[in-house]
Amino acid sequence: MATAFAHPLARPARLLGHQPRLGPKATQNRGSKQALTEGLNIAAHGQRLVAAAQRAGVERIVKLSVRNVAHGATDPISTLHRADEEAIRASGIAWTFLRPTGFMSNALNWAGMIAGGQVVYAPFAAGRGAFVDPADIAAVAAACLTQDGHAHRSYELTGPEPLSPADQVAILSKVLDRDLHYAEADPAGSVAQMVSYGMPEEYASAVIEQFRSTLDPWSAQPTSHVTAVTNRPPRTFADWARSHRTELLSPASW
Repeated sequence: MATAFAHPLARPARLLGHQPRLGPKATQNRGSKQALTEGLNIAAHGQRLVAAAQRAGVERIVKLSVRNVAHGATDPISTLHRADEEAIRASGIAWTFLRPTGFMSNALNWAGMIAGGQVVYAPFAAGRGAFVDPADIAAVAAACLTQDGHAHRSYELTGPEPLSPADQVAILSKVLDRDLHYAEADPAGSVAQMVSYGMPEEYASAVIEQFRSTLDPWSAQPTSHVTAVTNRPPRTFADWARSHRTELLSPASW
């Protein structure tokens, strides 16, 4: 059976750092397809992917979306993902939508601040999210691509606990054995910083709007979907931090 994994890249690898320039490309291996795009080209990329999948006789598509889609969000990234999901639904190909909350790996953006001092700045101090380890997303995607029983299902993928930025910094302080403290950053200043690193302003603003959703009550609510698909609990933020201690302490290493 030919399968496809659709992954429109809606988040930068480092929120306030260097953003890799990933153009639309697809790789094929052992009858499976993986597709990547960048920035706000999600909808156009999705249309090309669906057309290519139909030509190739693909029978199953697993799309990496965003959790916000399930909660009526109207920010630019969520709106584009919603349109992409609709195009896949209309394709006639069996689909599974993975809708993760914010990635734990976004904390890698703080590596420079961790290495350079004691204060970690991030916007939306009042926000909380049940952030998910990307490794758990990958495990769910692999299961959905290789196992039956996931067609026409949507999974909201989260970690096991709701965390504020201050909570995350406190966990990092303990795991890394550093005296770290959190301070709230101005969202507009965060957008300006991303733009200064070369990110288009439209994309930077869209990313900040995604993070603004941590202020919504649903963002703090964990789900059981990672466990339901993988038969194991999702990893905690402390688990993730221990696995990425080197990268967090030595940003130049990655």
